[in-house]
Amino acid sequence: MILDTRDNLRRYAPLFRGVDPVPLFDWLPGATSIESGARVEFAGDKLFARVMRQDTAPREGCRWETHREYVDLQYILGGGEIIEWAPVADLVPDAPYDGATDLQFYAEAPAELLLPMREGLLVFLFPGDAHKPCVADGQNEFVHKVVGKIHRSLLAI
Repeated sequence: MILDTRDNLRRYAPLFRGVDPVPLFDWLPGATSIESGARVEFAGDKLFARVMRQDTAPREGCRWETHREYVDLQYILGGGEIIEWAPVADLVPDAPYDGATDLQFYAEAPAELLLPMREGLLVFLFPGDAHKPCVADGQNEFVHKVVGKIHRSLLAI
């Protein structure tokens, strides 16, 4: 997991191989005007982003998840949320892995770390990073964010 601010986003360009992430990085702050649910491709199915505006919920109403093929780059445009984090090794799957959506869900478990996310913050979540997004932070009823999907083959780590 990497947690940072938009001001430092370009610092992570050297992690990419075979694709220039700068067009995605430059696009992120202006995505506030993009319709929720929209998908924008930067390198086809290997690098794309979805704009989301979702209501936050109590932690019991959210689910642990991981991805095997893609790394998430979650960038907060507005509102806020808490993303709970735990090492995937500490969780027990509660459903089969869905290769079509690259989603694995897990049974309820305590969080190892709470990430209070607000406008301008970003987090890279890798396959070993179980995360529970959209948890209510007590201040915001929604989160407006971009979830960038980066195929693991595009990263040098």
